[in-house]
Amino acid sequence: MLKIKMNNLSQRLAASFDTLEPVVLESGRVFSCRAEAEAVCEEASRALGLVAAWKLGATTRAGREVLRLDSPFFGPLPERRVFADGATLTGAAAGLRGVECEYGFKLARDARPDDAGLSDSDFLTLFASVHPAIEIPGARFSSLGAYGGLGLVADFGAAGALVVGPGAPLGDPAALTRAPVRLSIDGREAAVGSAEALDGGALPPVRGFLAAAFARGYAPRAGQVIVTGSCTGYVIAPPGAEVVASFDALGTGVRLRMGSDAFERNKSGNLEKNA
Repeated sequence: MLKIKMNNLSQRLAASFDTLEPVVLESGRVFSCRAEAEAVCEEASRALGLVAAWKLGATTRAGREVLRLDSPFFGPLPERRVFADGATLTGAAAGLRGVECEYGFKLARDARPDDAGLSDSDFLTLFASVHPAIEIPGARFSSLGAYGGLGLVADFGAAGALVVGPGAPLGDPAALTRAPVRLSIDGREAAVGSAEALDGGALPPVRGFLAAAFARGYAPRAGQVIVTGSCTGYVIAPPGAEVVASFDALGTGVRLRMGSDAFERNKSGNLEKNA
């Protein structure tokens, strides 16, 4: 593994995960390559505790072009940052403000290195259920884009929190891809989209994640949820707002209540001052 010494950057990122104290790189310092950013993330991730979910990012070509990345990224979400349907965000997660609607695929068994190469029908058996989910991205740096795409890679893949709704049988992945996904905030429609925006649809980004995860030494486990990347884009929700994501293909949805401003600070892209 690439050895990185950046003023204990990995330790600082891990500490900031639960405090929202912003991490600032020394003047002029940027990540020199993807391997460096991934090494920082891997070292920091060891301090987070038991992983309950994996979030994927840059799973659209347009997103990668903006971030100047050649492939998607991912990050771990520990148990304390994965909430059940109807939850109110608490702790450090209460200070996060952006929301995204995503499909979540729950692993039925421990993944294996060769799973990414399974036939389509065999690949489907890897998952116990598919879930409506709301991802709440987070940043340990001063903002989600403070250090570009490689900064997101290093920063746990911008993992913040996740709310997971009830599971449904997988069914036809093509139906998941086509069906509308709707986001509302305090009863008003805020965004409509679908998994058609993702690389190949709802399920292919998960196949790509498994290949990338094992290549980096991770081994996703049974019961963990893998979320696909946003079907509706990134939308800011104010403190105390009720956020509802409805997934037509699943016939159900998921809701959450944004936290208070107990962790409020001026953090553009992660926390809006007096939003």
